[in-house]
Amino acid sequence: MHKTAQAWFTGGPAAPAASAGEVTKGVRELPGSFQSATSSFPSGKALMYFGLFLATGIFFVFIAFALFLPVMVIMPQKFAICFTLGCGLIIASIFALKGPASQFAHMTSMERLPFTGALIGCMVGTIYVSMFLHSYFLSVIFSVLQVLSLAYYTISYFPGGSSGLKFISSSLLSSVTSCFGR
Repeated sequence: MHKTAQAWFTGGPAAPAASAGEVTKGVRELPGSFQSATSSFPSGKALMYFGLFLATGIFFVFIAFALFLPVMVIMPQKFAICFTLGCGLIIASIFALKGPASQFAHMTSMERLPFTGALIGCMVGTIYVSMFLHSYFLSVIFSVLQVLSLAYYTISYFPGGSSGLKFISSSLLSSVTSCFGR
């Protein structure tokens, strides 16, 4: 073995190599092969749709807070429509990334069903109380609930999930409090 490696690095004669068929057979039989690792990676088209939906959703949420939050007392439906559309597009981005069938199955699994129901219920409730009831107070309550449910829904897909978020938020809080001398 030592002589073969030395000959390979020096450019000298090497030992007879295995045939190409033996090498590829060995690679295909590896449990963590490159092919199995990349088969679950989204395609370029899926990543493009993910980015498009996510950017558009964030844009609508930003518009809702920047333009329509100050006038929510007068017209709560403008905020609700813009904000709910943004939330729907953010959810659509995850559908585009993971695939519609697998994401729908994941959202309707027994462990995620209460949170999915809460998010969809808050979205429908926000639209209902702002468009049909024209209630400022209920629009604010449902919008806050929608923000919280969307935050949990989105964070649950990041590595570390809620425990990662708790770690990051506690680190940020301790950094901020140490800067201000508390």
